[in-house]
Amino acid sequence: MGLGELVREIPDMWDLVKTKADLLCMGIRPNAVAAEIFHRQNPCEDWKTGNVGVHIVLEERSCVLVTMSHTFDNRSPYSIERSSGQLTLFKNNKPVMGIEEVPMPIWYSKKTTTNTPMPTVFLHEGQSFLHQAYSGCDYHAIDKPCRFCGAGSVWRIGTPEEVGETVAVAVNENPSYQVCLGGGTRLPFSRNIEYFSNCAMQIRMRNSTVPIWVEMVPPESDEDIARLVESGVTSFGFNVEIWDDILRPEICPGKGEITKAWYLNAMRKATDLLGKNRVGSCLLVGLEPVENSIEGAVALASIGCQPCLLPFKPWDKSIYWSKALCKPEDLIKTSETAVNAMIEYGVVPARNEGCLKCEGCTIDHDIYNMKNRKGGQIV
Repeated sequence: MGLGELVREIPDMWDLVKTKADLLCMGIRPNAVAAEIFHRQNPCEDWKTGNVGVHIVLEERSCVLVTMSHTFDNRSPYSIERSSGQLTLFKNNKPVMGIEEVPMPIWYSKKTTTNTPMPTVFLHEGQSFLHQAYSGCDYHAIDKPCRFCGAGSVWRIGTPEEVGETVAVAVNENPSYQVCLGGGTRLPFSRNIEYFSNCAMQIRMRNSTVPIWVEMVPPESDEDIARLVESGVTSFGFNVEIWDDILRPEICPGKGEITKAWYLNAMRKATDLLGKNRVGSCLLVGLEPVENSIEGAVALASIGCQPCLLPFKPWDKSIYWSKALCKPEDLIKTSETAVNAMIEYGVVPARNEGCLKCEGCTIDHDIYNMKNRKGGQIV
């Protein structure tokens, strides 16, 4: 079923998807209400390469992480207003829909035994996701950063011990949490294996069942993937970012040196070890022709890897800070194609883990749910 038919069948859900696509691409204008929510949800002002903002729920149906701290956000037609204790999303000063603020957990007020505030180790996102807070990437240090990234060259990230301790406290409060490790690239690549395997082991010393998703450049060998799995990792994100072979080295000078074949081999190996719906890869929409993003999404799904379509956003601290925003219609088009491919090849977002299961930064899950509506329910 195409989106045109879905629009006629469930127009209210389609309105939500269009609004969410707008928000992901355009952000919201900063005001006192948004700033108040932001500081409650991000008390230590951790930037995580720029992808931080306010976590809200649209009409009690879909979580979204909306940026509000960059230059482009000031031009957004969207804003958040509060009246009689109720939050409303506005577009061009007209009310669009009711929204809710995602509440932050009790563990946000706690510190590790090293006196490190726990929300500088992990950020709570969506309903039950622990996203590692960090800055830094060695590709910035050697002047080969991804042009869209604002991580910088100075590392700030929790130690494996702080990671394990924070996860234990958080999961004790909310047993449904999933752990999302990752961000930045350490050179040589062996340092990534060392760090993430140590993090996983520290988590497993305290909890044997919590899902652990790791986002990283693909390891150099199948043995390295196996080592991570043996240490407790249960799912992976190997982000190709850009599918076009000519544009990849231009946009990602460092990561672009890693061939797509290398990425695809790592995805297959991880799937062999962990089974289906345990591997994903992000593609940025808006920096290459839509056709290339679509080609990439289909190719990824065909090998059992979940494509995750993210809109390009011009972070202030990135080289591409002044580039044009991703168009919402392009995000919708590529996301629908990705979902069709996922359905064809049996990739199920709700059965994945970590970032790939989180709905906060994409519309993939929402479109997937629309297309799999049964008996009047979104499943």
